[in-house]
Amino acid sequence: MKYIFNNKEYEKNNRSGRGYGNLIYDIFKYYLEQNQDKTYVQLQNVFNRLHKEFSGEKSKKKVVFNKRDFLSWLNDANNKDSDRNKRYFGYGNYGKPLMYNGEELYFTTQWGNKDGDYGNINRFVDFAIDELDYEVEKIDDIVQTNNDFNKKGNFLKIKNIMLYGAPGVGKTHNYKKLISMIEKGESEKEIFYEVSVNNDTKDFDETTFNTVKNEKRIEFVSFHQSYSYEDFIEGFRPNENGEIELDKYGIFKKICKDAETNYSKSNDIKEVLFKDAINILLKEKIENEEHVQIKLKRKNSFYKIYDFNEKTIFFEKQNGDKSHSLALKTLEKMYDEEENNVVVGGLAPYYNPLLEELLKIKKTSKVEKVERKNYYIVIDEINRGNISKIFGELITLIEEDKRDTYEVTLPYSKDKFKIPSNLYIIATMNSTDKSIATIDIALRRRFTFLKMKPNENLVDDIEAKKLMNSLNTFIGNTLGEDYQLGHSYFMKVKNDEDLEFIIEYKIKPLLEEYFYADEENYKEVLSLINKKEEKEK
Repeated sequence: MKYIFNNKEYEKNNRSGRGYGNLIYDIFKYYLEQNQDKTYVQLQNVFNRLHKEFSGEKSKKKVVFNKRDFLSWLNDANNKDSDRNKRYFGYGNYGKPLMYNGEELYFTTQWGNKDGDYGNINRFVDFAIDELDYEVEKIDDIVQTNNDFNKKGNFLKIKNIMLYGAPGVGKTHNYKKLISMIEKGESEKEIFYEVSVNNDTKDFDETTFNTVKNEKRIEFVSFHQSYSYEDFIEGFRPNENGEIELDKYGIFKKICKDAETNYSKSNDIKEVLFKDAINILLKEKIENEEHVQIKLKRKNSFYKIYDFNEKTIFFEKQNGDKSHSLALKTLEKMYDEEENNVVVGGLAPYYNPLLEELLKIKKTSKVEKVERKNYYIVIDEINRGNISKIFGELITLIEEDKRDTYEVTLPYSKDKFKIPSNLYIIATMNSTDKSIATIDIALRRRFTFLKMKPNENLVDDIEAKKLMNSLNTFIGNTLGEDYQLGHSYFMKVKNDEDLEFIIEYKIKPLLEEYFYADEENYKEVLSLINKKEEKEK
C-alpha cells in the first residue's frame, strides 16, 4: 500500500523520510498548522485517544509529549527500552522537536502493525480522511517489471484518456509523461494521480518516450474544423497527378493496422502472416532495385515484379508490358483461404504462381512470437474537430470493451476494421474553449477525463508565483477555475525583466480575451498587475 498526502508519496520501510511513520507525523504537523489554538492537553486527548482505539483499551501509549513529560519518560528508571532514541520524532535519530504555542512537542514514531502490515497506519489515514477531511489517497501496490508488463499483457484497462484544463497547465508535457509511465508498467491509480496533479517529483522518462517514438509506435495529430474522416480513416482524395483515388490509410487506420499486426504476432500463431510473407518474398530485393521473377505454368514463361506498396504489386510481362498490376487485398484473401476462389480468368495466371510462392513461405517459415507492445495516437485539441464527422462509425469501436472483437465494414474500401486493445487514444482539450460543450455527448462516456490544474510548486520565481496566485484567485472567483492561468506561463521567469515580458506579451492579451466586454472586471484584474509593477518600481 502507498499513500499520497500533500503531493508526497509514502510507502512501507522507505528510509528517505517517506515511510509510514513519516506520513502520520506529517499529518500531525498539518493538523497543528490548521489548529493553532489547541492546548497541549487537547492534543493529548485527540491523539492518545486514537492510539488507544487502534491498539485496545489496555494501551498506555503516549503519542504526544511536551518537553517536561518527554524528559520524565526518557529518564524514568523503570524504562528499560534500549531504543529510546528511535521512539519519538524530535529526539535522537529523528531530528528536532516541533515548536507549537511556545512548547516543544515530541510525537511517536511507533504505531504498530496490528491486523496486517499497515493496520494502525490505515486506521489513522481513515481518521484523517473521514474526521479531519484531509485529502489522503491510498494506492494499492502493483509490482511489475517492464518485461513482466509486456510479456503478461498487463496493459491499462482504460484505453481512452482525455487531458483537459486551462492554457499552460502542461497538457502536452503530460501526454509524454503518461506514455512513459504506461510503458514502464505503472498502476492506473499512480499514473492518473501523477498526471492530474502535475507532480514535479516524478518527471517523465524521456528515454522511454523516445524509444516509443523511434519504434514508430506513436502518431500525433491536431484536430481542426476542416479535419475529416478522409484524413483520419480513409477516403477518396486527389493524388499527385490530380486524379481521384482511394487513400486507404489515414493516420488512425494506419496505426490501428500496425497495432493489430503486433497484437496478432504476440499471440500463439503458427503461420506466417500475409504481410510478413510478402515482405520475405519481395521487400529485400525490391529495396535493392532487383526484380523478383515468378515462373508461369507455360514452359520458360515468367513475369517480373519490380515494385509494390500497401495496395498494389506492379509487374512486367516478358514482352515489356507494364499495364497490369495485382491487388494485395485480393491476394491476401487467396492467402487466407490457401487457394484462388476469387479470380477466374483474366489475371488468374499471374495470381496463381505468386500465391504458390507465398504459401510455401507460409508453410515452411518459422514463426516466432513477438513481444506485445503498446501503440499510441495523440489527438491535440480534440474539441476543435467535428467528432461525429471524423470518427464516423468508429466512435463505438473505441470503447474498451469492444476492442479486438467488434468490427465494421468501412464504407469506401469495404475492408473489415476493428480497433486493437494495445492502442491507446490520448487526447488533449482546452477547457476555456467554448467548443468543449459540443463533444460532451460524443466523448464523455468513452473517455476517462483527467483534469489538470495550475501547480504553483513548478514556479521557482517568488514574484511570479505571487502574481500567478493572485490572478488565479480573481479569475477563479469571476470566471471559474477552468480559466485560471497555467504554471507554464511563469516557469521560465528568472528575473523581473522576464516577468515584465510575460505580463506584457502573454498575460495581458489573454486577460483581454477573457474579460472582453467586461470592462469593470478587466480593470480590476489589471490593477493586480499594476500593483505588482508599482511595487517593483
